[in-house]
Amino acid sequence: MTLERADVVVVGGGPAGLIAAREAATAGLDVVLVERDRAIGAPVRCGEGVGSRGLSEFIAPEGASWVARRITRVIFWAPDGTEVRVAEGDVGYILDRSRFEPALAAEAGRAGADIRVRTEAVALARQGDRWRVSLRGPHGGSDIDARIVIAADGVEALVARWAGLDTRVPARDMESCAQYVVSNIAFDPDAIYLHFGHRVAPGGYAWIFPKDVGVANVGLGIVALRAGGRHARAWLDDYMARYFPQGITTGYTVGGVIVHPTIKQTVTDGLLVCGDAAHMVNPLSGGGIVNAMKAGRLAARVSAQAIAAGDTSAARLQTYHDEWMRMLGDDHLRYYRLKEAISKFDDAFFDDLARTVNEIPTQRRTLGRIFASALVHHPTLVPVAARFFV
Repeated sequence: MTLERADVVVVGGGPAGLIAAREAATAGLDVVLVERDRAIGAPVRCGEGVGSRGLSEFIAPEGASWVARRITRVIFWAPDGTEVRVAEGDVGYILDRSRFEPALAAEAGRAGADIRVRTEAVALARQGDRWRVSLRGPHGGSDIDARIVIAADGVEALVARWAGLDTRVPARDMESCAQYVVSNIAFDPDAIYLHFGHRVAPGGYAWIFPKDVGVANVGLGIVALRAGGRHARAWLDDYMARYFPQGITTGYTVGGVIVHPTIKQTVTDGLLVCGDAAHMVNPLSGGGIVNAMKAGRLAARVSAQAIAAGDTSAARLQTYHDEWMRMLGDDHLRYYRLKEAISKFDDAFFDDLARTVNEIPTQRRTLGRIFASALVHHPTLVPVAARFFV
């Protein structure tokens, strides 16, 4: 068995890991990224929607082959189907992640990172001030001694657990998701749709994310504890039969989304956790692509500084956790409280709330005005607001 050495080993070839590898290599570090799947960007595991402002911090979307659709509108559907248009303008993009992640990987490779697919981290052991990462790849087993490991291995978060970190998720905070790629359906191709309701997707919501005119990702996420013993794909089949019976399904994916605040400890000696592995997902929306990229960039920067200082201890790396919490983690905790509070309301409440919002002229329908109007017309929201802001 061969033994290699590297400054940084990144485990996981999703957005968090790829940005971490790119930024660490750009800083002059010797970086190896391993991805257990056969290809970067496959299989696709999410709805592929991303905000334009956050994405542009990392890579230019204009004219990119990995942009499936530019989005200029957001439309909410209340449980009874009442339509609420909330945003107009430069909202975001629907990605083709089978091309997006390879584009990030190519940038990381050009920066000097060694990208290895079909290579799985199978064990982790502390050796002095380094981690020995055991790998299994197409040509057998190998080991790498790394000064720092960046764990970006997704929902499973095995690497963090091997290092002794607690990444457990309460059952109520794990959403099961199913999504179809559907053609031959009618919708506004420049808008994303978010459909809420306990009879639509208990504990979560359904979505329509355009890929082209008449083609969209149609999916939903549910909390299993509220789903009456039925899995996400069964709920999605019902949704398709009700709203898009003429649709033609050309692909599907299933997976899990963690809607829980950031884990309490994201670092230990020589190791940082980022992206889904650290629960760095917006608990209210389930969105995580840009969050993961921000975390990957921060992990790379802190790693480079620690290696330059010759100190990769947990105390030194704690800067990563503290900066993440200031940047997004504290907001995610507030969003989690809001999610928990609004889950107590029934569908009739949200149907009424949608009609209240529609009384606001569309051009004045900012989130602030929506919230203020909702508090005036629905005083039962006051405790929710208090819980959110306290």
